[in-house]
Amino acid sequence: MSKLNKLFSVSYGNKFDYNKMIPRRDGIAFISRSSKNNGIVDYVEKYQNIEPFESGSVTVALGGTYLLSAFIQNQPFYTAQNIAVLTPLVEMSKAEILYYCTCLGMNRRRYSAFGREANVTLSDIELPDIADIPAFVKSFSISNYGLELLRKSSFKSSTISYKETNKCVPLSTLFICVNGVPSSDVSRSTIRKSENWIPYIRPSYRQETSFVEYVSKSDVPANKSFPSGTLYVSTDGQGSHTYSYVSTTEFVPNSNVTVLLPNRKMSLQEKLYYAHCITGNRYRFSYGRKPKGVRLENIELPEYPPEYVTSLNINHVVNGFHDALAIL
Repeated sequence: MSKLNKLFSVSYGNKFDYNKMIPRRDGIAFISRSSKNNGIVDYVEKYQNIEPFESGSVTVALGGTYLLSAFIQNQPFYTAQNIAVLTPLVEMSKAEILYYCTCLGMNRRRYSAFGREANVTLSDIELPDIADIPAFVKSFSISNYGLELLRKSSFKSSTISYKETNKCVPLSTLFICVNGVPSSDVSRSTIRKSENWIPYIRPSYRQETSFVEYVSKSDVPANKSFPSGTLYVSTDGQGSHTYSYVSTTEFVPNSNVTVLLPNRKMSLQEKLYYAHCITGNRYRFSYGRKPKGVRLENIELPEYPPEYVTSLNINHVVNGFHDALAIL
């Protein structure tokens, strides 16, 4: 292990206030403590004669709800308060820098928002030494990220034809709701011990953070293990409830996640459409009024998706995704 300041030089950003900046569509990226959109909240005019930080640097949120959220910035930028800027001291590939961003995020549990923040101790956080970065990271190709998974998925134009209608029906008309497995009923691990260990899904506002643990398939009933391409919804958590996703891998849901099994044949496009519709109902719920049980079943959804959904060829989206990644 090495301390962060042995791998990166650390500076503490511009400490600008966004409300004093002048927005400009083609301006300089302004980075806040947000965990979304690489932390970018807007683009602003150049401030006096201050040069922005160079692209390729890493920004790290030092406080707030999403502290230690770390991103590579692909364009020049300014930062708000409580943002650190890291520049590699040794040569690193983009995949290796992203690996360190992930490692930083996993230290969030050591801190608390508006309490023990990372302003003073960031430089002392211990990370794997550059020589001990896993081989799969060193061989990882950003330009091919996710494409093999996408190619293996059933991304085909739907052969199902529906008459477009404005009629809405309760969620329970379209899906069978299956509750997950309580954490007290399974043994969990942050490391995948074997192929028999699969992701244990929890509520989250982002799909990529909906699992941080694995469970053994032999510990759970066969009807509680679900294949990739399964629709599920978070039913708890102030910042996580109602977010819905379609799984990209086999998984086991925890007791605050409900799996939705279609009552009729559905293409992947339709499941993604309904995931978006369900997430759109977040405003109806709160930590005190959770989308569980009857409340979830009574969410009104379109009986059939619009024609553009069923006719969508996701292979075109995949190709566009590949073109965008090629720019990186």
